[in-house]
Amino acid sequence: MKTISEMRKKFTKKDFIVDNLMKSNGLYCLVARPKVGKSLLALQLANSIATGTTFLGLRTNPSPVLYISTEMNFSQILDRIDKMKLEFNDDNFRLKEQEMNERKLNLMDLQIEFQEFSNDLKGRFVVIDMFSGIDLNNGYDLNNYQDMGQVVIPKFRELCKKYNFTILLIHHLNKNNTSLGSTAIDGSVDGKITLKQDSNLKNKIIFNYESRDYEGLDLVLKRNDNLLFELSEVESDDLNYNVLTFLNYAIKQQDFSFTVSEITSKLNLQITPSAFGKLLSNNINNLEKEGLHIEKKRSGNERLYVAHYEEPNYENE
Repeated sequence: MKTISEMRKKFTKKDFIVDNLMKSNGLYCLVARPKVGKSLLALQLANSIATGTTFLGLRTNPSPVLYISTEMNFSQILDRIDKMKLEFNDDNFRLKEQEMNERKLNLMDLQIEFQEFSNDLKGRFVVIDMFSGIDLNNGYDLNNYQDMGQVVIPKFRELCKKYNFTILLIHHLNKNNTSLGSTAIDGSVDGKITLKQDSNLKNKIIFNYESRDYEGLDLVLKRNDNLLFELSEVESDDLNYNVLTFLNYAIKQQDFSFTVSEITSKLNLQITPSAFGKLLSNNINNLEKEGLHIEKKRSGNERLYVAHYEEPNYENE
């Protein structure tokens, strides 16, 4: 048994790589469908860490970065770095690319790079782009829960602990917008960033973050002319679209209950659940004028909404 004083004496605050997003020695995953911008976001994140500048408004802890690419060669990556005007230099960035005659990069063969990166550069952040392009000696089945949860992911965790760095694995979403392969991938990492492109607006990207250590995060992003992601306010036209879609659904249902996560998924709204929750709160009076009355209740960890629609009486207006 330990007293409070003993606990406080032994407690050390978690060191971070990105404040409220990535802890030191952590293992994280960035997932998205093809062409949404996984590699662009990863390079932008790497640049923020390498230069000690903020990433989407979040503080970073400066560290050299090792970028392992299994799909792009150095000329393709350099082209992106130049277009994005990133500030990598010889002291804060290293690239390991897959050779043309290699089918996959072998994780065990990367030990020399890991050791040099950790010991000589004191680097603490590694990007692996892509996760599926890394091979283990015995191979593995991406769809096998046991392979992922008991063999593959633990191997990456061992590297984090051994070399004192944080790893970001870049991976694909499947057609159902969940991580490709076994669910053990999501369940075994410390946090997951999901990028989804708006079905109506090509330059609007939904950024969702889930973690066991930090509070979840929902952001709306856009890409500027240099291909960098920036925070974006939800446009008024988008708000009107989402409110109208929800109102039309409510008119058909008359009486129903919901959570914001359920309703955004059910109606395929182009807005994150947290943003839609704020949108509802800001439009309660407007919705009541249209005949939709909403009451907020608590249901476990989520807020439950109870809705009732009745035809408004326009004669009194």
